[in-house]
Amino acid sequence: MILAIFLLLAASPGTVALLDEAVQVPAAEWRSFDIELRQQPAIIECRYWVDGGGAGVRVALMHQEDLERLRAGLGHRVLAATDYQRSGQFRYGPGPLGDYSVVVDNRMEGRGPAQVHLAVSLEFPGPHPQARELSPQRRLMVILVTAACMAAIAVVAVRHLKGALLGGPSQPVG
Repeated sequence: MILAIFLLLAASPGTVALLDEAVQVPAAEWRSFDIELRQQPAIIECRYWVDGGGAGVRVALMHQEDLERLRAGLGHRVLAATDYQRSGQFRYGPGPLGDYSVVVDNRMEGRGPAQVHLAVSLEFPGPHPQARELSPQRRLMVILVTAACMAAIAVVAVRHLKGALLGGPSQPVG
């Protein structure tokens, strides 16, 4: 039932709140929250503030594969992140469909747990078509056609200027 409501909301433009609650992050640890974008691209927006404990936390957005690398203690990439601070926010996207994770990191100071209010939402851009890029072959074709048109205009202009400078009647084009 909840999935059906989420899909209905995702099909129409607007904003859907995924998470808006206080979360406890233990000292010197981090917690993750999964986001599954499977139906249509969306802008992921995240806001947070530390309600109690800790000097500040870092909140990052990453692909699920990078979360697994973080769990394994390996190098990982983040798509968007804040500095270690008591409040912050970021927006990412619209990115490709896939599995994402929001990570609340309390490892900077590590002295005590942090009570963090985390708000994550998806903003669906609406029915506007996404900008697309031409293929390399079409780009080349556009460049060649444009250059040919510019050359033809230059030839006609030179003929008219030559006729005007020499004092004779200009030659009809065509």
